[in-house]
Amino acid sequence: MTTKKNLPYLLQLVDDDTLEVRNEILKELSKYGVTLENDIAEYSDILTEQKLNLIQPVIESNRRILLKKKWKTWFKISDENAKIEKALTLISCFHYGFLDVYEFPNMIDELSEEFLLKRRFGDELDLANFLFQEKGIKGAKENYYNPFHSNPLYAIKQKRGLPITLSLIYILVGGRLGFEIKGCNLPGHFLAKFQSDNDIILVDCFNGGKFFYEYDLEISIPQSKREISEIIHEDPSAFTIMRRVLNNLIGAYSFINDSENHKLFSDLLKELPE
Repeated sequence: MTTKKNLPYLLQLVDDDTLEVRNEILKELSKYGVTLENDIAEYSDILTEQKLNLIQPVIESNRRILLKKKWKTWFKISDENAKIEKALTLISCFHYGFLDVYEFPNMIDELSEEFLLKRRFGDELDLANFLFQEKGIKGAKENYYNPFHSNPLYAIKQKRGLPITLSLIYILVGGRLGFEIKGCNLPGHFLAKFQSDNDIILVDCFNGGKFFYEYDLEISIPQSKREISEIIHEDPSAFTIMRRVLNNLIGAYSFINDSENHKLFSDLLKELPE
């Protein structure tokens, strides 16, 4: 049985010159369990880039196992924003590792705190300007099908993301500030929205936080005004929103021919309640 005390020995041999030895070591590491990524962090002094590259398929397999195991933990959370945040945190951990499960929530905290320092009496439009102009978080107009563009932590770090990814960052940061920002599940281009007096203001987070009114959308989209109005006035649930996020990930992994992760996110989609 592979135990933690065996790890230094296994890590030393994982890039052995002999293929048979390397394969045997990787087989042993694959039996170690889902704590492997956490436990090998203690041995950073012997973990070269080459060793990490060889171990990476085992780590990625473990992350798939962990994501599937933890996926339903957000289903029964009562608050819609908290549901979305938990689901997005799990996706972020899948891409970056489960070593720091608070990194994404902490990033949202930091953005909200920075906004308060700069715009203590700012409103929702000021927040959009802060995130999508001052902080430079922009729509991913190149390499659109990169799966990381559905990861809000990546979007904050690398300043790029899909419309729904950026909208959810805006919604969650706004929630920290007491703003009632919701999603607008427009086909083809997810938007954010908030109520201002008697008007609904729509925010296009993908395009620099540009804002407009319901009437502007009705005249620019070739669908019935009634259909557009219904979409604008409906507040999509956390499950509806995450269904769309998962479909984006499924499409992205299909585009890059990653069958394992395509299957993973297809399975997660099937688990969502209707």
